[in-house]
Amino acid sequence: MRGIIPQDGFTLVELMVTIAVMAIIAMMAAPSMSNLLESKRLDENQRDLINTLSESKSQAILGRQDVSINLNSTASNTPTSFNWKAASNSTLELKNIAANGTQSSSTATTLTFNANGVVTNITQDTLLSICNLKINKKKIIILTKLGTLIFKAEETC
Repeated sequence: MRGIIPQDGFTLVELMVTIAVMAIIAMMAAPSMSNLLESKRLDENQRDLINTLSESKSQAILGRQDVSINLNSTASNTPTSFNWKAASNSTLELKNIAANGTQSSSTATTLTFNANGVVTNITQDTLLSICNLKINKKKIIILTKLGTLIFKAEETC
Protein backbone atom coordinates (compact mmCIF):
# COMPACT_ATOMS: atom_id res chain seq x y z
CA MET A 1 0.00 0.00 0.00
CA ARG A 2 2.94 2.43 0.31
CA GLY A 3 3.16 3.06 -3.44
CA ILE A 4 -0.51 3.99 -3.79
CA ILE A 5 -0.46 7.14 -1.62
CA PRO A 6 0.55 10.18 -3.76
CA GLN A 7 3.57 12.11 -2.53
CA ASP A 8 3.71 15.93 -2.65
CA GLY A 9 6.93 17.71 -3.74
CA PHE A 10 9.55 17.46 -6.43
CA THR A 11 12.08 14.80 -7.15
CA LEU A 12 15.78 15.60 -7.10
CA VAL A 13 15.96 15.19 -10.89
CA GLU A 14 13.15 17.72 -11.42
CA LEU A 15 14.88 20.25 -9.17
CA MET A 16 18.23 19.80 -10.93
CA VAL A 17 16.66 20.26 -14.38
CA THR A 18 14.86 23.43 -13.21
CA ILE A 19 18.05 24.89 -11.74
CA ALA A 20 19.98 24.07 -14.94
CA VAL A 21 17.37 25.83 -17.12
CA MET A 22 17.41 28.89 -14.82
CA ALA A 23 21.24 28.99 -14.98
CA ILE A 24 21.17 28.93 -18.79
CA ILE A 25 18.64 31.78 -18.90
CA ALA A 26 20.72 33.82 -16.42
CA MET A 27 23.88 33.29 -18.50
CA MET A 28 22.08 34.60 -21.60
CA ALA A 29 20.83 37.69 -19.74
CA ALA A 30 24.15 38.66 -18.09
CA PRO A 31 25.88 40.22 -21.16
CA SER A 32 22.88 42.37 -22.05
CA MET A 33 22.63 43.49 -18.42
CA SER A 34 26.26 44.67 -18.38
CA ASN A 35 25.69 46.56 -21.66
CA LEU A 36 22.61 48.18 -20.14
CA LEU A 37 24.62 49.27 -17.09
CA GLU A 38 27.38 50.74 -19.29
CA SER A 39 24.78 52.55 -21.40
CA LYS A 40 23.26 54.06 -18.25
CA ARG A 41 26.75 55.06 -17.07
CA LEU A 42 27.33 56.84 -20.41
CA ASP A 43 23.98 58.65 -20.07
CA GLU A 44 24.89 59.70 -16.52
CA ASN A 45 28.27 60.95 -17.74
CA GLN A 46 26.58 63.08 -20.39
CA ARG A 47 24.08 64.51 -17.90
CA ASP A 48 26.87 65.31 -15.46
CA LEU A 49 28.84 67.19 -18.15
CA ILE A 50 25.74 69.10 -19.24
CA ASN A 51 24.97 70.03 -15.62
CA THR A 52 28.56 71.19 -15.07
CA LEU A 53 28.49 73.34 -18.22
CA SER A 54 25.09 74.82 -17.36
CA GLU A 55 25.98 75.47 -13.73
CA SER A 56 29.26 77.18 -14.60
CA LYS A 57 27.56 79.39 -17.20
CA SER A 58 24.87 80.34 -14.67
CA GLN A 59 27.50 81.05 -12.02
CA ALA A 60 29.41 83.29 -14.43
CA ILE A 61 26.29 85.30 -15.26
CA LEU A 62 25.03 85.54 -11.67
CA GLY A 63 28.44 86.36 -10.20
CA ARG A 64 29.35 88.72 -13.06
CA GLN A 65 32.78 87.09 -13.29
CA ASP A 66 34.70 84.58 -15.39
CA VAL A 67 34.12 80.94 -14.45
CA SER A 68 36.27 78.12 -15.83
CA ILE A 69 35.60 74.42 -16.27
CA ASN A 70 38.59 72.12 -15.95
CA LEU A 71 37.91 69.00 -18.00
CA ASN A 72 39.45 65.74 -16.80
CA SER A 73 39.94 67.08 -13.28
CA THR A 74 38.67 65.71 -9.99
CA ALA A 75 39.56 68.74 -7.86
CA SER A 76 36.92 70.43 -5.69
CA ASN A 77 34.65 73.01 -7.28
CA THR A 78 34.94 76.67 -6.29
CA PRO A 79 32.70 79.63 -7.22
CA THR A 80 35.01 80.47 -10.14
CA SER A 81 36.27 77.01 -11.11
CA PHE A 82 34.29 73.85 -11.86
CA ASN A 83 35.79 70.43 -12.48
CA TRP A 84 34.56 67.43 -14.44
CA LYS A 85 36.05 64.04 -15.24
CA ALA A 86 34.69 61.19 -17.35
CA ALA A 87 33.68 58.06 -15.47
CA SER A 88 35.39 54.71 -15.93
CA ASN A 89 35.43 53.18 -19.43
CA SER A 90 34.72 56.64 -20.91
CA THR A 91 36.90 59.23 -22.59
CA LEU A 92 36.26 62.85 -23.54
CA GLU A 93 37.37 64.29 -26.87
CA LEU A 94 37.12 67.94 -27.94
CA LYS A 95 37.09 69.08 -31.56
CA ASN A 96 36.83 72.53 -33.11
CA ILE A 97 34.14 72.93 -35.76
CA ALA A 98 35.05 75.36 -38.55
CA ALA A 99 32.46 77.46 -40.38
CA ASN A 100 32.56 75.04 -43.33
CA GLY A 101 31.78 72.10 -40.99
CA THR A 102 35.22 70.52 -40.90
CA GLN A 103 36.45 69.29 -37.54
CA SER A 104 39.93 69.49 -36.05
CA SER A 105 41.22 68.17 -32.75
CA SER A 106 41.34 70.63 -29.88
CA THR A 107 43.99 70.66 -27.17
CA ALA A 108 41.80 72.68 -24.79
CA THR A 109 41.30 71.19 -21.35
CA THR A 110 39.65 74.29 -19.88
CA LEU A 111 36.55 76.19 -20.98
CA THR A 112 35.84 79.67 -19.61
CA PHE A 113 32.50 81.49 -19.47
CA ASN A 114 32.52 85.28 -19.07
CA ALA A 115 29.93 87.42 -17.24
CA ASN A 116 27.69 87.37 -20.34
CA GLY A 117 27.70 83.56 -20.55
CA VAL A 118 29.90 83.53 -23.65
CA VAL A 119 32.76 81.06 -23.93
CA THR A 120 35.87 83.23 -24.15
CA ASN A 121 38.71 80.80 -24.78
CA ILE A 122 37.37 79.16 -27.95
CA THR A 123 37.18 80.86 -31.32
CA GLN A 124 34.58 78.55 -32.85
CA ASP A 125 31.97 76.00 -31.87
CA THR A 126 33.38 72.99 -30.00
CA LEU A 127 32.25 69.40 -30.28
CA LEU A 128 32.49 67.46 -27.02
CA SER A 129 32.16 63.69 -27.40
CA ILE A 130 32.04 61.18 -24.56
CA CYS A 131 32.93 57.70 -25.79
CA ASN A 132 32.36 54.51 -23.81
CA LEU A 133 34.81 52.00 -25.26
CA LYS A 134 33.19 49.00 -23.57
CA ILE A 135 29.92 49.35 -25.51
CA ASN A 136 31.42 51.38 -28.41
CA LYS A 137 28.89 54.22 -28.12
CA LYS A 138 29.47 57.97 -28.16
CA LYS A 139 27.35 60.89 -26.91
CA ILE A 140 27.95 64.19 -28.68
CA ILE A 141 27.34 67.73 -27.43
CA ILE A 142 28.17 70.89 -29.37
CA LEU A 143 29.08 73.92 -27.28
CA THR A 144 28.61 77.07 -29.35
CA LYS A 145 30.70 80.19 -28.93
CA LEU A 146 27.67 81.85 -27.29
CA GLY A 147 27.53 79.11 -24.66
CA THR A 148 24.48 77.19 -25.88
CA LEU A 149 24.41 73.40 -26.03
CA ILE A 150 23.28 71.38 -29.04
CA PHE A 151 22.73 67.65 -28.67
CA LYS A 152 23.54 65.27 -31.51
CA ALA A 153 22.40 61.70 -32.06
CA GLU A 154 24.32 58.87 -30.44
CA GLU A 155 27.06 57.40 -32.61
CA THR A 156 29.63 54.62 -32.48
CA CYS A 157 33.15 55.37 -31.28
